Amino acid sequence: MKVLDTKGLKNPQPLIMLKEALLGLDVDEEIRVETDNDTSLKSLVTYLKDQGVEPEVTSVGAVHTLVAIKPEKDLAGTNPAIYYTTDLPTNYVVCIKGELMGDGDPELGRVLMETFVDNLKLQEQLPSHVVLYNGGVKLAMKQSPVCSSLTELEELGTRIMLCGTCIDHYGLQFDIAVGMISDMVAITETLAAAGHVVTP
Repeated sequence: MKVLDTKGLKNPQPLIMLKEALLGLDVDEEIRVETDNDTSLKSLVTYLKDQGVEPEVTSVGAVHTLVAIKPEKDLAGTNPAIYYTTDLPTNYVVCIKGELMGDGDPELGRVLMETFVDNLKLQEQLPSHVVLYNGGVKLAMKQSPVCSSLTELEELGTRIMLCGTCIDHYGLQFDIAVGMISDMVAITETLAAAGHVVTP
């Protein structure tokens, strides 16, 4: 049985994680999902029912456990984003495509990016995701000046997504300090589900 721990995460992360996990399972193989978010639970149940699966749900305190089997239906073309609901007034994703913020002087661009990322964790509403692609993936490396700030964000519940193709292109597989390698399918779904996308 595959176990998926989504406690502490809010939509759309659990939905995207569920689809990714199901794609890796065999038909009729079981999956157990744990969540402590009522809105996420409703979205997960609705998504599974629409795929022809009737999940079993049990709750102990604030933690809900959902058990289901992988359906025969091909899930590759399903879009969890359409099941996305939130109990928050605003949902946004930060999308960073390079090491510098803005055009012009490179040193100024580095300082601005450091300040921007450092200030993200101080926002009243944190971004649900920080998506790093192209040269932006270098910000998640061990030697990056914003590595500690991204780590703090991740510890606060923001999901740091790294473009796997970009990591391979720059040969950074062994330098990653924070975040999870993802693919363009998950990145596209995350951006499509966002209430707002911030690109510094």
